[in-house]
Amino acid sequence: MKSRIVSERLRDLENITDAALAFLPLEDLLNELLSRVVEILGVDTAAILLLDEDDTTLVARAARGLEEEVERGVRIPMGRGFAGRIAATRRPVRLLNIDEAEILNPILRERGLRSLLGVPLLVEGGVIGVLHVGTLHERAFNDEDVELLQRAGDRAALAIFSRLTERERGLADALQRSLIPR
Repeated sequence: MKSRIVSERLRDLENITDAALAFLPLEDLLNELLSRVVEILGVDTAAILLLDEDDTTLVARAARGLEEEVERGVRIPMGRGFAGRIAATRRPVRLLNIDEAEILNPILRERGLRSLLGVPLLVEGGVIGVLHVGTLHERAFNDEDVELLQRAGDRAALAIFSRLTERERGLADALQRSLIPR
């Protein structure tokens, strides 16, 4: 029974990051990914924070159920709070009750979240951001939840990194063309 549930969730993971996502612009990709994560994990919220260019701050880039994070431009310092700790340690973090943790983002409390699970977004050993989910009731996220979210995060990180690299290449090409005399 348990192995059937695990295999179903792994199939769900494939749905999170299927080939159709490969052609979406970055913002659409992030939003679609979060919608799928919310549905598959049965959570109330999901958010992606990406490392800013200064490499010291995480910035909310996409959210489901926490859209204010993006609208207000939430910024979390590396090593501080829930997301900052995940990014600094490059390890998943589970919180059964956020009242017992250092939470820098007031929106998490405003929305009435109780439990959180977050994973680092890693590419070639370096952190590029954090993916986290939350529930409005206490939930003890299990090892399977962690594994599923981390695998989704790993695949998301590669897609995000690819999009960001494409964007940087495009900007570099445009700059180079602007410097060439006509």
